[in-house]
Amino acid sequence: MKPRDLIELLFLAAVWGGSFLFLRVASPAIGPLGVAAFRVTGGAMMLLPLVVLHREGAALRRHLPQLVGAAVLSSILPFLGLSQASRSLPAGLLSILNATTPMWGALVGWLWAHEKLSLQRALGLGMSFAGVALLASDGHQFSTEGATGGALLALGSTLMYAFAVHYNKRYLSTLSPLTNSAGTLAVASALLVLPALWVGPQPAHAAMPGNASWAEVPPGAWTALLALTVLCTGVAYLIFYRLIDRIGASRALTVTFLIPVFGMMWGALFLGERITAMMMASTTVILLGTWLSNHGAALPTPALDEAPPRLVIDKKQ
Repeated sequence: MKPRDLIELLFLAAVWGGSFLFLRVASPAIGPLGVAAFRVTGGAMMLLPLVVLHREGAALRRHLPQLVGAAVLSSILPFLGLSQASRSLPAGLLSILNATTPMWGALVGWLWAHEKLSLQRALGLGMSFAGVALLASDGHQFSTEGATGGALLALGSTLMYAFAVHYNKRYLSTLSPLTNSAGTLAVASALLVLPALWVGPQPAHAAMPGNASWAEVPPGAWTALLALTVLCTGVAYLIFYRLIDRIGASRALTVTFLIPVFGMMWGALFLGERITAMMMASTTVILLGTWLSNHGAALPTPALDEAPPRLVIDKKQ
């Protein structure tokens, strides 16, 4: 890997690790529905022009029915779940839970896609689940109200990403990664924008969530949402595509193992979150189990907060 590629890989990990920081700032003020709607809309606006430039609009239209399913699995459900989870969980903890996406990918591949489960992969899955259990034993992380429910929502969201990977392999494998992602974001935007505008912001502190207006959203929340949309979605996708082209999918996906490090670091630096020894130990166990359960096979693409799992990258290798 050339120095330029390594720098871009580290930058990508830093950006996707920062997405949990931005979620933690934006979601309590705007609400899960608003955050999800703005993210997918902004991402679609950045990627759709590139689809037109590559003359892949016709392919996108042909696969529109299949893209609805992909949008639900890889954007709507996980974005809503992670946004809600960020209202009660620290950014660092969210980044660790998000790293379970490849673990779920291996499990779903075994149960749904009937992929072979070798002894090594079974051992890796067991280690990953043990790492999650180890993390759950950290009483400090789950002492706040709603933290346990938030953790379950985060794990459910990463499970949806894993289903999306195999759904895309089955129904959307002929689409390019760019067209797949742009189409999925556009469909999700069409389904979420009007409900989000009608419901309005849903601040976590409001006694009557439906009574808030968009004018009451603080500037800091808008800034975090803009960074989440432009930097962590649009710009990060483009860097990820370029890395896949230059260094291959397997090397590009090593970013999965760096994201929790940055997620914890940004949470500690900007939100004053604690990094406990249990967090470090559980992260190590989860990532080692993830590596074992996916060694020798293409890792499922990380979650959109890291990278869109709907990218069908196997054919790039």
